Amino acid sequence: MSDVAGDFRRQLPSMIGMAGMFVATIFLAMYIRPWYDKAELQAFGEAGASQLRYIGLELVMIFIFTAAILMLAKYKKEWVIKYGIMGILFIALLYASVPLANQIMIDDSVTPFEYQSTNDSEAGYLTEIGMDQYLDSIRSNESGELINTIRLMQWGVDEPIWTTDIPHGEAYEYSELVVVPGPDSVTINNAALIHTLSLSDGTLESTYECFEFDEDGEVQPLIPTGCELAAETEDSVYIIDGASRMHRYSTFEGSNNITKQATWDLPEDFRIFDLVEAELLADDHLLVVTDSYSGVILLNKTAGMIDQGGFYESVQMLIEAESEAGFSALDVGHSNVADVTMENVTNGEQLIVLGTNDGDVIAWSYSPLESEPLNEESRASINNFAESIRDVRLTDIDASGYTELLITTGEDSRLLYGSSMTQRLIIDVPEGDDVTVTFGETTQDIEDETIHFYATVINAGDFNASYTTSSGVVDSSMFLVSVLFEDIPTIIGILFSILLMILLYVHSEWYVVNTVGILVGSGVIVMLGVSFVPTLIMVFMIAAAIYDAWAVYKSKHMLDLADTMMNLNLPILLVAPQDSDYSMRTERTTVHDVDEVDEDIEPEVPRERVVAKSNDAMLMGLGDVIFPGMLVLSTLQYVSGDNGLIMAMTTLVGSLIGYSVLMYYVGKGKAQAGLPLLNGGAILGYIVGGLFTIGMAMFQFNISF
Repeated sequence: MSDVAGDFRRQLPSMIGMAGMFVATIFLAMYIRPWYDKAELQAFGEAGASQLRYIGLELVMIFIFTAAILMLAKYKKEWVIKYGIMGILFIALLYASVPLANQIMIDDSVTPFEYQSTNDSEAGYLTEIGMDQYLDSIRSNESGELINTIRLMQWGVDEPIWTTDIPHGEAYEYSELVVVPGPDSVTINNAALIHTLSLSDGTLESTYECFEFDEDGEVQPLIPTGCELAAETEDSVYIIDGASRMHRYSTFEGSNNITKQATWDLPEDFRIFDLVEAELLADDHLLVVTDSYSGVILLNKTAGMIDQGGFYESVQMLIEAESEAGFSALDVGHSNVADVTMENVTNGEQLIVLGTNDGDVIAWSYSPLESEPLNEESRASINNFAESIRDVRLTDIDASGYTELLITTGEDSRLLYGSSMTQRLIIDVPEGDDVTVTFGETTQDIEDETIHFYATVINAGDFNASYTTSSGVVDSSMFLVSVLFEDIPTIIGILFSILLMILLYVHSEWYVVNTVGILVGSGVIVMLGVSFVPTLIMVFMIAAAIYDAWAVYKSKHMLDLADTMMNLNLPILLVAPQDSDYSMRTERTTVHDVDEVDEDIEPEVPRERVVAKSNDAMLMGLGDVIFPGMLVLSTLQYVSGDNGLIMAMTTLVGSLIGYSVLMYYVGKGKAQAGLPLLNGGAILGYIVGGLFTIGMAMFQFNISF
């Protein structure tokens, strides 16, 4: 017992040194993680971060790699192992050295955006028009008649572009205005009157009543269940009622009379009272977004006029989507993933972008002249972009003719630049569930060569009777660095990697092996850590721990693998000498227990330790650092704010506790499987941190197969 205790004390400096390298590797990965965020270097893309099949693929690749190394070692092909792995290590080394050089040498700090003015408007916000205009309404009562003054406004300009007065009617004094903009006009309905205005100058083009007179001269509703939403096309008005039916009424030039032509049933989940937004895309395509249902309706002219017990022919949906959390935002405009500028679009192609309350972005491409005008646009769709989305906007901040996607989450607005969707700008947005944001350029902005950011919060209350707009100037110093590879830092990172590989080949001492090992480990940790959500990382860790225990204690082929790597001095392990004069270059060792060697058989390769100046060093496979580190980095990546940092640190502490237990057994002189204790400690640390911060949400990352 005293010999064991003495040996443990002798190994204590090595254990502490190994723990230091363990922590240093993970901290280095944390340091270079922002570069990976900017480069969007996720192994399987953003959507793949929550897909279980990619974890299975990673495990299969580990099995194949291990089998290949053991087979090559069996057939004495150590040179293939050495040079093949050195080539792989050089590539992996670049994934750490180049980001590290760029992080150290490039100043990517940004100037924080500040709001410079806040204006309150005593008007009801209606809808945005184009990229930098919107409609609002001021209700007044002059001479006993309710009037809505509709105004087309431009953000940053006090005076309206045009104003038009439309009567509100007395029947529905407290009803709100429901607005459906189209390509050239806007239809405004208050359940009593349907008005259509020209968007170019505000001219009142038509007015239709939602009431009619019966044979006795009594006023009767046009539709018993009400005119909840209306959109006027070239020769008709389509009305959606409170019973989820759509009616077509023919219109006649120069007349306010309309004649019913057809009725259709809308989808079962369609609830017009939960309307978010609607837009007339073309004369035959109506986009409607409710809280739980979104779709584009084909506006047919005729239907089978069959009314059997109140049932009609179902409306034809060109495309549709549902959301359990609910839809929260809509925008239609020039596609940010289009290959041409707005001026060069020939087929009228646009992009429909939807946001949901649980943080998804859904996009459809819309080409009205095609036989199939609507298709899902995966390039602009994003799963789990944020916890929630309040607004989506297609904008052109640099006036290039190409658009950018501006997404407002619960806290901020994030500008995704061009077709690459690279995040370039983050601006805090005031609180408020109903918010719209945009960039605007006034005459003064053109003179000053500036551009403003506007955040409009629609205040809750009767008729949405007010809104508050905050604004400030955006300049180039506020943009995140877009150039990921600066020439000089990149060249330095490459040259440094080449130098390390040369040293590894000609002078493979323990400090060279450790330097390369720490850098390679940090690169692998951050690359895989940002590629998978924590729940999948934990599945990966549990599977790897089970495999590691079987490979060390049962099949023992992991010990053979460690022997091969040690004898080749390859840096997929870390070395912690017990003495300062230890030399790894003279080390020929085995991690097998001494009593496992058959002394009657003369091995071809020496199994005993041959040490020049020292008699021991502690070894740890690089995978024992990578797996716990992956969970630390994944936590930082996918759990936002201070909660993410707290959980990452408890994960690291948990892995260090597992490391301490592992060292207790290693101190007894037995080869140990590191992953069961290290991974187990890290997972427990993650769970403890999660329970103190976000609760069971720590496991909720929308995992799919």
